[in-house]
Amino acid sequence: ADILQLRGELDEALRIRRDEQIPVYERFGDVRSLAITQGKIADILQLRGELDEALRIRRDEQIPVYERLGDVRSLAITQGKIADILQLRGDLDEALRIRREEEIPVYERLGDERSLAIVRGNVADILQERNELDEALRIRREEEIPVYERLGDVRSLAITRGQIADILRLRGDLDEALSIWRDEQIPFYERFGDVRSLAITRGKIADILQERGELDEALRIRRDEQMPFYERLGDVRSLAITRGKIAGILRLRGDLDEALRIWREEAMPVYERLGDERSLAFARGQIADIVGAHGKLGEGLRCQGAAAGGDGSGVGGE
Repeated sequence: ADILQLRGELDEALRIRRDEQIPVYERFGDVRSLAITQGKIADILQLRGELDEALRIRRDEQIPVYERLGDVRSLAITQGKIADILQLRGDLDEALRIRREEEIPVYERLGDERSLAIVRGNVADILQERNELDEALRIRREEEIPVYERLGDVRSLAITRGQIADILRLRGDLDEALSIWRDEQIPFYERFGDVRSLAITRGKIADILQERGELDEALRIRRDEQMPFYERLGDVRSLAITRGKIAGILRLRGDLDEALRIWREEAMPVYERLGDERSLAFARGQIADIVGAHGKLGEGLRCQGAAAGGDGSGVGGE
């Protein structure tokens, strides 16, 4: 089920969790394994955009078990996952409160320096969403980087450097952001053979090139340096997202027919199979925009009706 989930085969992963794992743990009265598996079900539901049910499982089926067991670490981890969902729903104040009041104190008591750095990074994520970029950047540089340097954690260092680049990009420091991705992250991921992170980072480089109007190079990166990696990994969700980004570049270049074909034939069917309503809504909105640009307003309005309520957050990032 873990492998299927990584490959984007969420329905089958969910079936295995519910039909083949849960009944066994219930039969044996294994409450800890039950709670862990319920959490993995919540992970899948969260990926599918079913946030209310994912949140209910965290609160009603995991938290009480860990409280009864006195498992403070699992409690803190689950509270962090609740904060993740709240953050996705836009409830940033409550997510931030959980990070600061229910996670950080536990890891401080446990002396868990690595988890502390991770949660502080999560705090920086929220601050970044609230456009508090200076404080988010300070946390990355002063509270995360030094910890990973002390621990000799080169992977987390590379990831955090990339997150610094994300903030720099938001502040308009495109050249410095691009330099970090090209000169620090790409060589690191190449050295360690991390093809997924390579593809994601190349996508960020393509984003910046697209912003600067370098559409041909952005398109080349999407087609030659992202798509083949996701195809080899069998990552259908990331493939669909990348195809949507290619469609966006083609639309900017005026190739509306091909952009429309990609959304209809290569992106939407994937989101339909995955049951990803959020990404489907965004895709329908993109189709409506392109159809509208063609002047077929009737079809465009129908698509927009189907897309009502979608904000694109399911497909906007990688």
